[in-house]
Amino acid sequence: MKLRLASFKSLPARQTGSYLLEALIAILIFAFGVLGLIGMLGTSVRVTNDARYRAEAANLANGMIGDMWTTTATNIDADFGSGNVPAAWTTKIASLLPGGIAPQVTVSPGIDSQSRTVTVTIYWQAPGDPVRHQQVMTAQIGKNP
Repeated sequence: MKLRLASFKSLPARQTGSYLLEALIAILIFAFGVLGLIGMLGTSVRVTNDARYRAEAANLANGMIGDMWTTTATNIDADFGSGNVPAAWTTKIASLLPGGIAPQVTVSPGIDSQSRTVTVTIYWQAPGDPVRHQQVMTAQIGKNP
């Protein structure tokens, strides 16, 4: 019994509380790691949403060009030329893309009288994003000589 008391009394007084300090430092390092993971999660969600909006805009532009392929060159001029965009496409874009506005469509003569060169530009702005994004798609529609 005397040996145990002697071994307790032989500990230096300056080491008292060192385990508590080590534990606090470990908790601090762990907290910074958790904050880093939360930041990465937020960035991941933002980038995933951006990719989804870009894919949706590309799909809409492709669908609009596909719609143009089913019409003749003169009907493309009447239906889509001079900034005319069918209301169905404007409604579809506004419902699928946040901040989606009416697309811009440019129709110009193609390589012959039966073809047209079209450029479709679709705009959107994600919630909380200060920048407006766009998807531009160009196609040659009609007969080739």
